[in-house]
Amino acid sequence: MPRSSNQKLKLLYVMDFLLRCSDEEHPVTVNQIIDCLAEKDIPAERKSIYDDMEILRRRGWDVELERRKGYYLASRPFELAELKLLVDAVQSSRF
Repeated sequence: MPRSSNQKLKLLYVMDFLLRCSDEEHPVTVNQIIDCLAEKDIPAERKSIYDDMEILRRRGWDVELERRKGYYLASRPFELAELKLLVDAVQSSRF
């Protein structure tokens, strides 16, 4: 498969897609990930997506696979409740 100039950004685009479009109720399929990458002129095959998911897991991201449905991020850097707590703390501070 020929490589595009964006090929080195592939893993970042995959991670961004998972952050924006997936959760426990909305897992994304490998084909959806491939389509997202194709929009950015990055060719991908199913096997390379499986490898990317394994790399993300080894780097500490909580990528889960729900059989017959797809991948999703089980946890995120900040949950909504944590963000609300941070906003409240900043708003109530006196600086």
